[in-house]
Order: sequence, then C-alpha cells, then structure tokens
Amino acid sequence: MKKNGLVLLAAILIFNSSFLFAGNSFGSADLNKDDELVFTVRQDAAGTDPFTALFYTKLKNGNPESSPKLITCYPEKMELLENGTVLQIRNRYGIARYSSLTKKLKWVSQAEDIPVNSLPVSYFEVSSNGKYLCRIEKESFNKGTLVLENTENGKRVVLCDDVEQSYEKIPVKWAPDSSVLVYQKNGSIYFCNPDALLRGVEIDEKYRKIGRGSINCVNWATAKYLIYIDDYLVYQINTKELYTLGLYSGIIGQGKTIGRLPFQFNSQTDTFSPSPDMSSFVLVQNSRLFSHLRRQSNSFDYMEVLYSKPYSDSTASLVDAFVFWNNLGEPLVWLEKLPYDGTKETGSVFKLTDKTESILEVKNSGKPFISPDGAKIAFYAGDSIYVYDVNSWERIGQLAGENIVSALWVNRSVLYVGGQSTIKKWNFTTDISEVITLSSVEDGFWGNTNDTVIHANSSNGLCYTYDRETCLWNRFAKKLTPDFKMQNGRYRVFTGITPNKLFENALYVRTLSRTAVTTPVFASSIEKHAAPVKVALAFDAYDNADGLPRILSTLRKYNAKGTFFLNGEFIRRYPQETNQIYLNNYGVASMFFSTTDLTENSFIIDEDFIRRGLARNEDEYYQCTGSELSLYWHAPFYKIDPDIINYAKNAGYIYVNSLQDRNDSELLPKDTNPIELIEEYCSTLARTGGGIVPIAVGFSQGNRTDPLYNYIDLLICALVDSGFELVNVEEL
Repeated sequence: MKKNGLVLLAAILIFNSSFLFAGNSFGSADLNKDDELVFTVRQDAAGTDPFTALFYTKLKNGNPESSPKLITCYPEKMELLENGTVLQIRNRYGIARYSSLTKKLKWVSQAEDIPVNSLPVSYFEVSSNGKYLCRIEKESFNKGTLVLENTENGKRVVLCDDVEQSYEKIPVKWAPDSSVLVYQKNGSIYFCNPDALLRGVEIDEKYRKIGRGSINCVNWATAKYLIYIDDYLVYQINTKELYTLGLYSGIIGQGKTIGRLPFQFNSQTDTFSPSPDMSSFVLVQNSRLFSHLRRQSNSFDYMEVLYSKPYSDSTASLVDAFVFWNNLGEPLVWLEKLPYDGTKETGSVFKLTDKTESILEVKNSGKPFISPDGAKIAFYAGDSIYVYDVNSWERIGQLAGENIVSALWVNRSVLYVGGQSTIKKWNFTTDISEVITLSSVEDGFWGNTNDTVIHANSSNGLCYTYDRETCLWNRFAKKLTPDFKMQNGRYRVFTGITPNKLFENALYVRTLSRTAVTTPVFASSIEKHAAPVKVALAFDAYDNADGLPRILSTLRKYNAKGTFFLNGEFIRRYPQETNQIYLNNYGVASMFFSTTDLTENSFIIDEDFIRRGLARNEDEYYQCTGSELSLYWHAPFYKIDPDIINYAKNAGYIYVNSLQDRNDSELLPKDTNPIELIEEYCSTLARTGGGIVPIAVGFSQGNRTDPLYNYIDLLICALVDSGFELVNVEEL
C-alpha cells in the first residue's frame, strides 16, 4: 500500500469505540478509635458491571498491619463443590467459599493488591458432585493449558496443552453422574475416569480415544449413554463399554450405530441435543438452522425430519440457542435474540415438534439453566429471577429486588442467587431467601454506638451488619446514616490525587503523632504509570451480515463501543441490521458505495467519481436510519492511493488507515488462524504505539472458515491484557 500522501490516523486512533480502561476509585472511609479502617473501592472492569467492594484493615505505624481484607464478595462466577455443600464465589479479587454446613465464608485466595486492567474470571466446568473441575490455565494472550483438578485437595493433571482460551466454555463435557469426563484434544475426542487419572492409574490416552472431531460431536443422553456423531453417522456408546471401545475401536468400530443424519454434521459450527431416551435429536446448524429428527427402526436408515427451518424472526437477530427437553420427550429451544430496535437482548422459548410453538418471551434476559431433575428452568431478567415448570410452563417462583449477576441450582427447590447487591440462598417453594454475603455496597462504616461493629448500606436500600467470626452479613433493623470519622488523634485518612493513570484517586493515611508521615493504603495506587497506548476497533461490513449479532452482543457485554464502516452493498442488503447498529449507538463511518477496488487499473478514478460514491453512501445510510454517516472513511479492503485520499478530503472526509497491510478485511488464506491474527495485532500495536484493528463482518469476501468475529471477546481481552486502552473519537 502506498504511504506517500496518506492521511495516517492510526496515531490518533479513530472512533466511537469507547471501552474504558479498568477504572478504580476509592470512596467512603471510616476510622475508629482502635485504628481500624473500613473503606470502599469501586471497580469498572471488562466483562462485568461496575461494583463497589468494602475493605477492612488495621493501621500500625502509619501503614496497614497486613494487606487490607475484602469483606464483600461480588459473584462474577459461582460453582457448587462438595456435593452441593460448598458455594464457590469468584471475582477479580480472588476466590471465596461458603459452607452451608459450618455457615461460614472464607477466602481461599485473595489478591494482595487491587486488580487493575483485569480480565473476566475464567470459566470452570465443574462435575455434578462438585469434586472435580476443568479449567484453562492461561499461558499467553489466547492460549492455555486444559487441566483437570480435584476441588478438595487441589491435585491437578494436564489434559491438553495449547488450548484456545475462552471465557464462555471449554472443550469438555461431564457425565451427569460425574463418573466420566470427555474432552477434546488435537482434533479428536477422548474420555477418562477423573479419579483414576488424578491418582495416576488411568490407562494410556491412546486407548481412550472415542473418535475424531470437536467437543460438539459428543453429548450425554443419560449418565449411562453417550452420543457421538461422526460426519453423517450417529453412535450410541454405553459408558461400561468405553474402555473396550478405546482398546478395540479399529476392530469393533466407534459404538452402536443408531441412525444416519440426512445432512453432514460440521463439528466446528454445528451442535446437537439428544432426547433422554435417544429416540429423537435436535440439530442446530451454523447457529441458524434448527432440525428435529426422529430415529427409524433400522440403525442405518436416514432419520426422519419432523421439522427443519432456519431462524427467521423479522424483529431480531439471533445471538445464541439452547436446547432442552420436557418429560414428554418434546424438544424446547431457548433463543437469545438481539432486537433490531436497539433494545436489550430478549429470550424466547419455542417448542419444536413438527412445527414451532411459541411459549414464552422474556425481555432483558440472561441465559437459562435447568434444575438437576430436569423438570424446571430458571433465568433472570432485569431485577428478578424466575423459575418455570418445563412441562406446564407455569411460573412457580420469582425473586425480585436487584439485578442478577449469576445463579445456580443447589437442588430441585433451592438456588443460590448472586445479585449486584447480595448473594442469597433462595427456596422458591417456600419463597424464603437468606442473605449470605454482600456483593457490592454504597458505603461501609462503624456503628455510632459501638464503633467495633461494621455496618454497610447496600445498593438495595438496606443496611447490614458484618459478623467477624463467620464473615457473613446480617440484616440490620433499619438503614443508617453514616457518621464518617476521618481521624482519631493518631491518624487521619483522606483521598487525594495520584500520578497512577489506572486510578482516579488514592486513599492516604497521615500520621498525626510522633514522626509525621503520609502513606497510601495501597502503594500501587500511587505508582506512576504512563498513559496506556490507545487502540480502536473498526468493524468492516462489506456485503454480508454474518457475525453481526455476536459482535454486537459481545461489545455490549464488555461495555465496548466499536466503529462500523458500512459499504453501500451492506446498507442495501441489510437495512434492518444497518439500523440496528445505529440504534445501539455505535459510530458509523463510510466504506464507499460499493465493494470496488479503487486501485484497479480498469477504473478511471477521478474526483467526481469519489465525491459521488461517498455522497451516494451518505444518502443510502440517511434513508435507512434518518441519521448521517460520520466523515471518516476508508476504501474497500483499505486499498487506496494518495490522489483518492485527496479527492475525499476535498469532499470533507478524513481517511482512516488500517493497522497493517495484512488485515482481517482482506482475502486472507483459508487456513489463517484467528488466534494467530490476534497475537499479530497485539504485537504490531505494541511496536507501532497504537493503531486501528480491522475486523470483517461476515466472510463472503473471502474463503475464511473460522472468521475473527467468532473471537471478539478474546480480541478485546487480549488488548486489555496487553495494556491497551480502547477510546472514542471525542477523547482524541
């Protein structure tokens, strides 16, 4: 690409991509007569809503006697351990565990400092008995090691190296009774007995291979039977025969054949769910085509197609789908949709038999989760969590009062509900809930009559008292008005400015007796940091909208705004999607009126042609949205020359250059690995001191089989992990 005469805006990193660097600020503080201090820290980090944590420390010689102790616990992720008797709560600060037997909470690991520029907590896949878990131990931006771990003693074993990082899922599936784990490794599926593997007595892995494919190729029908799909054929595997299968698969095959699919199964893009009796299946192809199939009497016959239709809702785009079954063996599908009108995501439940039957529509909803007995489904929406019977679809429980962050089933009638204010244990049959701990607070303070008692006003409008022995919080009679004391004769505490760009302020302790000195409560909060390098995300929409729902959903989840460059072909083909981008308040810039390569010698490109092309794109966008395009633009595939840039400049447009010549919007080779591309982007950004990261919407312009838009969450986290800040144009 020619550089002479280019208006290089990479240095000023264009656009309405407003992803805030992790913001940390100290709030209220209260000091008692015994030199004990409670104070709040508000954190605004990637992938979670902002929350305010409450800390306790005791001052000695002008400094905290030990690392300040966190006494609230925000439920970014929760898991059940030890047969449901232990609730594990995880967030950026560490891991806490609450025992329902001892009625106590303790931190098993806690950061000694305030986590800044931190990533979302990792995803864990825990066995149903809570004895084992699988997780990915991070080793690089986007790769890690898949491990199996015993939750009781911490013993671990490596299942696979060089695994793609994910914050939503990992390539394993537990048997419903926790007896068997299946996992993906190097393009094949393996199984193991977790206890035998951790004790070092499991047979060699080469004798535990089920077959080729990804983790999408397998699913549990019951604790006894595993279903495996290879290309067109569907196999049923009895768990008692797994070792025989592994040893003699070359002779006896891959299990009992129970049917043939009428279309090829793509393990990279397709998923399936079997009915518990294995008589029928639901296949979801490429996250869009839903098919309900029934087995025939002959095991090699093609399955009967009872229903097969693509998603076709004219009011919303599809983000994700979840399949489950009622007691009659009827499949139900939960669709996570992103409305075209710019409102929050919606959940819709449909029954699939030989037709679709709409059952429920839920606005502003989270993902559903099924009860251990499979008879009930729970989901949260807005400030409530709901429980429905999956057979009658009657609502049988509702807990309201605060927005829900995470939740999980304890048994058939009890759930742990992690809200933005509290974590509760809720029995929906009796509608009784008890607060376990506080998630986030408005403030923390010492009691007015007894200044050794810690109180906190929660964001749900209630007041709580901290139990130092159990580390739990109990409801107080009424909400209190704090009387914050900033000094006690020996010390004075206050918030002040800091040279650390990662903090809005710092909390200081000033010694009033003996040698006068002022020190920060957290030394790291005043460490001088250079301003983070700024980058911007540019989403290039040519003539295909594939991937747009995932992009919009992920940007919303991570509170990141991107700039979309729209081509005239895209606007004409996808007016609803174009309007959806605008209504979601993302910046929209121009990519000319067609996908023409403006540097082709067969075209005579003069100033009039460029002016008309940009003006036509403006008009089509305005007719679609009633709004104006911004005056930033780039040529299709970033192919440009200095004359064209000057022609557009005369029309009032500023040209935007891509991060590098090789970018995701070009016709990259089919085998281009998106993980490698992300690492290449991060390396180039560090070398150049910032730039614009191009991401193609759709893949019709190339032959990519694994597009980068499937990895937007990893891209954002890799940028944050590398210390970059995503900014909007107003800041520049």
